[in-house]
Amino acid sequence: QKSGLARGDTVAVGGFGLGGVPESLLNALSSTEFDLDVQDLTVASLTAGVDGFGLGKLFESGRVKRMISSYVGENKNFEQMFFNGKLEVELIPQGTIAARLRAAGQGMPAFFTPTGAGA
Repeated sequence: QKSGLARGDTVAVGGFGLGGVPESLLNALSSTEFDLDVQDLTVASLTAGVDGFGLGKLFESGRVKRMISSYVGENKNFEQMFFNGKLEVELIPQGTIAARLRAAGQGMPAFFTPTGAGA
């Protein structure tokens, strides 16, 4: 099943915790029937989800190389992957990740936040 995604692509995932998560999309991306060349993904999401559901399934599939998030505390598999060096993690404030996603959607290459400037 071809998706239009390629190795190393970035996927922005909506929702927070278990609410509003694109479960069907994440189930498809996690499936062994899905395009096997889609690996080393970067995922941008407010949270890392929980084991066995949504983003948790995607982490379990081994397709994620890097995670950009503001909260990652509910997913034990995610924790193991990080501590075993199998997952890169960038933790950023929730408002900053929202601004970064908005800016990217508008084609803005950079923006200023007081938090990012150490204020």
